[in-house]
Amino acid sequence: MVSGKTYWDELPNELLAEWIVSEHFERFEDSTLAEIAEAYIGVYSTRPTSWLAVLARNRSIDRTEVLSMETDPALVRIPGMRRSKFLLPQSLAATVFGVTRLSLADHEWRLRDVKLTLADYRRILPSLTELTTGSPVRLKDIGDALGLSGPQTRACTTVATYDGALIRIPSSNPWSNRWLYTAAPNGLLQSDDTPIDRERLQLDIARRYIQNYGPVSVDDLAWWMAISKKTARLLLERAGAYEIGSGIWLSANQKDKFEEFVLHAGQHSATGVRFLPAWDPLLMGYAPGSRQRDCLGLNQIGGYDAAGNGRPVVLIGSRAVTTWRIMRSGSKRLISLDLSSFVGKERKDLQESVLTWANQIGAIYDHETNGEEPTTGE
Repeated sequence: MVSGKTYWDELPNELLAEWIVSEHFERFEDSTLAEIAEAYIGVYSTRPTSWLAVLARNRSIDRTEVLSMETDPALVRIPGMRRSKFLLPQSLAATVFGVTRLSLADHEWRLRDVKLTLADYRRILPSLTELTTGSPVRLKDIGDALGLSGPQTRACTTVATYDGALIRIPSSNPWSNRWLYTAAPNGLLQSDDTPIDRERLQLDIARRYIQNYGPVSVDDLAWWMAISKKTARLLLERAGAYEIGSGIWLSANQKDKFEEFVLHAGQHSATGVRFLPAWDPLLMGYAPGSRQRDCLGLNQIGGYDAAGNGRPVVLIGSRAVTTWRIMRSGSKRLISLDLSSFVGKERKDLQESVLTWANQIGAIYDHETNGEEPTTGE
């Protein structure tokens, strides 16, 4: 259905960018990690993305609070869209896992590379599950207990994660991706031979995506869910979404809100500086070549690497202005931000904001890049 009020082709890029910032940031200004993860159908579980993505939205909480939220037993880390690992509520886990899981045979290569077979994995799995039931176990301890080499341990735990038998648990180091593993709660994730209504689960995920990322295109949904464009179009139509332009869709719940937003154009000037982590849900929410990426200026600042992964990005209002990065120096983390192309108030705002951000996340701003006196964020 085409809306009679709003037409995609006539929508200014600046207004679309302001809508995106409103939907991706302003509506989450008081949200918890669980609420953000549910809305996005999962945030990337890679650290520090999992907690930095929350701090980029809710500025009223500190690092200690958001790290405490990560320990909520109602949240789990499972494989999801595009084989990536996501942190999301248990209430969504079965749906996402059921839509995206592959058969065990599709992971056989991981075992074959370390001279194991699927038969070996099935023999090892009961002992692996018993070992990891009750409390998280380190990778090295798993290998030692089961008599596996390091590569074999990694392969088995990876396959068990994709198999729904194990879930990842973060270490106490908020910057580390050295995971611990625990047996998945009984009944949380479907086994390889469990019959599922895949079409129903796909439709549920598509509805959630349209509601929380819209407006979206057929290409966006196809890329995000890793499905064909034909399937994406069918899902958009079955989801009861509104077509506001050629191949561009909004949920029924968003339609009136979006039209009201457009009618009051000029009253939505987004301000302030935000630091988005790598793989932020906004960065990874739309297809390569999408208008959403372009209107924010993400492509113009090199917001994606050659593999298509979103880099850490700085937004001023609804405009992407540069990238930033975190570097390791011993036990410390340094923030690098090139300010050489900025002058005047914009430069001053970025200097003040990066110092605030460093303090918030427990990092140090690397002033040597810009010839300034160093200040520590504790």
